Amino acid sequence: MAKKTRRKSTTPKNPARGPLARKLIAEYKKHLENTVTDLASWKEGKANAEKLQESIVSDSTLKQYDPLHALYIYGQNQLSVLIEQIINLELVDYLGNIYDEQQTEHMPSGPPQSPLTGSFFTCWGSFDLCTKSAKKETLASIAIDFCKAVGVDQSLIDLYETMQQSRMGIYIHQGTSGRFLYLREMITGKEIKAICASGYLGQPGELWFVRIMPPLSNNPVANYSVVFTTPYLLTEVVIKEDRRNIVATTETKWQSYFDRNLGYIKASSEIEAYEQLMKYGPNPYYWSEYIFLAYCNSTPEMICLTGIPDIIESLPHGEMARDTLRI
Repeated sequence: MAKKTRRKSTTPKNPARGPLARKLIAEYKKHLENTVTDLASWKEGKANAEKLQESIVSDSTLKQYDPLHALYIYGQNQLSVLIEQIINLELVDYLGNIYDEQQTEHMPSGPPQSPLTGSFFTCWGSFDLCTKSAKKETLASIAIDFCKAVGVDQSLIDLYETMQQSRMGIYIHQGTSGRFLYLREMITGKEIKAICASGYLGQPGELWFVRIMPPLSNNPVANYSVVFTTPYLLTEVVIKEDRRNIVATTETKWQSYFDRNLGYIKASSEIEAYEQLMKYGPNPYYWSEYIFLAYCNSTPEMICLTGIPDIIESLPHGEMARDTLRI
């Protein structure tokens, strides 16, 4: 008797990287397969989605930006539409509650209202704020996994993934050439050619706390990166002739900070420990709290921060510090 050949299933595997994304995809499929669907709720959801879609930046606006920067703006806007719907679901309560709490407390909009800029906060809330599980799911990673499951264009998914992998970092300004600036990252030593979205070019020797989006592999013309967030300049106050002057801080002081703290982070190398610290912090509030307590001055193109996170007395608003700055 001939052996029966088992037919391979044509159903795609669940592409999710973590439990929350798997639950979201399963729920979506359940609704599609359910013939007794609550049409009113789906119509409401569709209306909400259409309303959010209206907030996406227009093509005419994007043409005003550098082409690579425009791609990242478009990607963040598209991703935000989906995240705005996901964040209200019960399954992401942990992430949504922290996001809402921080938004209420810090009112991110940039100085003078808040030292937290919209670009910093949106990127943190989308790409860095993560679950406590080993999978470290973020609102963006959940949205990306959902996009994979429903067949969103691969080039758009690749753009989302690049943004998800981004993080804050501390860079030493190495100089400028035309509209480009050159940065070297502390600890990793990575050298980067970039444009700055805010328009600030800076001066050699400055320390920048920023999120950088890299060149895209499918866009060989743009062989540079984008400083995506408004630069936070790391400074210190020097008193000379009874006058307080804000000057760039030294690489040595931040190297001492990393020397004191990277050893407490579970990682296979110093670079991995640094990358974990800069992306996730020891807790979700760490870098937002540091910015809030360290703020000292600003212009429309950059914001000055003074002090070192683990030296509370060095922070201008250190008297408001909580345990969130402990590693």
